[in-house]
Amino acid sequence: MDNLPPTDQTLDLSEARVAYEAALRDLENALPRPPQPPDTIAIDPASVSWPEAILRAVLWMPLLLVQSVLRIVNVIVKEGGDFLRDFKNRLIRFAYREPVMPTGPEADFRSDIRNLLLEVLWARDHVQEAIERHNGASYASKRQVLFFVMANEARLQTIGQEALVLANLDTGDLRDLQPTAPESDRWWWFLNYPRAKRARRMNAVWFGLAIIPALASLVLITLLAQRLAINGPDLLSGASVVAQVGLGLGSILAGRELLNDLILRGSRVSWEGRVTFLLTMLCLVVIVIFYFMAPPGAAMVYSVFGQRAIDAGNAAEAELYLESAARLDPDPYAASLLEVGCLYQTLGSPDRAQTVYERVLEADSRLVLARFHLAEIYSDKGQYGTALQLLEDGLNLLDVARDELQTGNSSFLPGVDNAAKADQLEYLLRLARGRAYLDSDAPEQAKANLRDAEELFKQISTEQANGASTATNHVEISCDPDQNLVPNILSTQLSLHYHLARTYDALCTDQATIDAAKEEWRLVRNGIPSNSRQEAWRDDAVRRLSSNETCETRYGLENILGLTDMPSRDY
Repeated sequence: MDNLPPTDQTLDLSEARVAYEAALRDLENALPRPPQPPDTIAIDPASVSWPEAILRAVLWMPLLLVQSVLRIVNVIVKEGGDFLRDFKNRLIRFAYREPVMPTGPEADFRSDIRNLLLEVLWARDHVQEAIERHNGASYASKRQVLFFVMANEARLQTIGQEALVLANLDTGDLRDLQPTAPESDRWWWFLNYPRAKRARRMNAVWFGLAIIPALASLVLITLLAQRLAINGPDLLSGASVVAQVGLGLGSILAGRELLNDLILRGSRVSWEGRVTFLLTMLCLVVIVIFYFMAPPGAAMVYSVFGQRAIDAGNAAEAELYLESAARLDPDPYAASLLEVGCLYQTLGSPDRAQTVYERVLEADSRLVLARFHLAEIYSDKGQYGTALQLLEDGLNLLDVARDELQTGNSSFLPGVDNAAKADQLEYLLRLARGRAYLDSDAPEQAKANLRDAEELFKQISTEQANGASTATNHVEISCDPDQNLVPNILSTQLSLHYHLARTYDALCTDQATIDAAKEEWRLVRNGIPSNSRQEAWRDDAVRRLSSNETCETRYGLENILGLTDMPSRDY
């Protein structure tokens, strides 16, 4: 069949092929010659060791970086020049009333390239029509020409794009010059998008915009990993802002590159687009790690450092570390910061302790234990209204927590996972509330709260005696809502009796009240103090009881030892 004599259709097909090949050659010759690539070196990967490959890559990286920067600068300069020329041409057209026909070497070059590109398109179209004819050439001839077209398709795409860029051509003009507008599924796809060429012109600029925030994000994240120190949260905040900006820009630019490739499908993909997309994906991975892993991990590290500082008695250092942990992850590290406030109280710095407790409640307002300690400090300063409000809010939270416990929810309040824990915290709040009411001249309210606290204390101490709690060492202050509060509660027995004694002294209206006051003072005198304040209260009880007087005569101690805190009966 290949030896059949040629027909008119076969000759027409051969002529179309020759015309197409000539048009491609003429367009290539008219375009500036690109720099010749370096000679290829044949290397067997198995003959190169890993250290040698890594060393060569490291040595080539600076040169590659410089080449990339120079290429970006060249593209930016070229694009800037093209923009200025376009702007000048538009300005000239606007300035003259008559129609303007551009002339000169640049216009001639643009016209020549446009005509040669049109010649290529028409020749390619003619070959396509010759192949698709039903009564055309033989199968062998069509197959040979079709193979030629397929082999030169990438060549057509490459020189077509170069012609569009070098001659600053608008594909809309080429489209308008066609006798019949090409259909969307025809081979000359890039003529279907009037501004397709301009979609590629700023790739290097986009790459530059994307790589700067992307690299800045990676650098800051690296610094974060290296500097888990006091300034960690500030570094996290800065890294978060820059990383989010990098992610946003990178996503936009990578999305633009993907859209570009869809518009210009079939053409070569720019290296800027590939690198931009890879950087964006890297930024995305870093941001995901940053948000889901870095804050909890950093908070855990800060918590460890803070606990070490607490063990060493360094309250200031512990405050910095644990406050950082609470800022990154309030639950559960706000409770760790609570220990810093207790440390300040133990060291005799109530003002610093107050500041820490307030920060704890800002981080997690559910920490009832922080409300108790803060209310005590406010009561010491005479700010009874603020103290009572804190305690009232704490009691309300406990009421809600008890309701939640009945429904099976044991996580409503930190450390309150059963009714016994709720009773222990309520005791502390009632004790502090009774003291605040007493000092603010409200003995009736003080009596009601202290009596409730007394009942809760009996219940807790009974459970302790029955083995419900195994702790035996009394401590002055409790700061961890998850730990056993019973030792701290038992250490407040003398405080409870002291406040009740003062309350009965303040009421002192009948013999029963007088006897109750004397009984409470006896309990204070016989109690075992756990701190210096309780020691002073016990000494006060000894003085009062040694006078053999009662609250009606103010125990005969009004002018002894300069006592000024004698209770008044004017209620």
